[in-house]
Amino acid sequence: MKSRFVYHVPVIALIILLLFVLGCNRSALRVPGASLSFPETPTGYIAKTASYPRVLVVSAPADLRPQHYGEYVAGTKWRGCSTDPFWGASASEIIQQRLVKEFLASGLFSKVSTTPTSPDDVILKTEIHAFCSQTMGFLFVRVAGITSLHVTLQQNGKVLSDHKFEKVVTDADEEYTGSQVGMIEQAMSVTMADSVRELLKDMLKQIDTESAAWEKSS
Repeated sequence: MKSRFVYHVPVIALIILLLFVLGCNRSALRVPGASLSFPETPTGYIAKTASYPRVLVVSAPADLRPQHYGEYVAGTKWRGCSTDPFWGASASEIIQQRLVKEFLASGLFSKVSTTPTSPDDVILKTEIHAFCSQTMGFLFVRVAGITSLHVTLQQNGKVLSDHKFEKVVTDADEEYTGSQVGMIEQAMSVTMADSVRELLKDMLKQIDTESAAWEKSS
């Protein structure tokens, strides 16, 4: 199915001209100021098990994207890339904020913090391997949000959980919450936000399942 994404008339001439220079991958075709703030896309996930009776400390994620450029993500044709539509907060800040919000809303832990409170805190460490958006196509454009996070939970030096989560959402997928008509940069932001939402949903489910055994083994 071809994307129905349509450009606004004022930028059509510029985009067509740049196509011949930049080729098929148009991740670099960004319109400054076209993107609004990074969309809020809550997962709505609520813990199925009782809250783990410890404070979760969400450390600032390590942005390792340059080390993973060109790697295929989530078994798709899309790869980790250097292009994102942010003009304010960094990727690390955005991911940390989403992690804090989702863990608070889920009720998986008794409390959530970004700074240690006691030696028994559970420490969440995150590596960002991919967090970007790509566009492919000529007259009909496909936009994809690409996210890959390596997430580790540790308590008192013991690893409780260690997984890599990946998700790609395009403007043709059911998970896409944006419009098919508008500025390309806004579609980049929305697909990225949707990919983060779906990834965090999978992550929360995984941790929810594992946490039931943590208290027994502690």
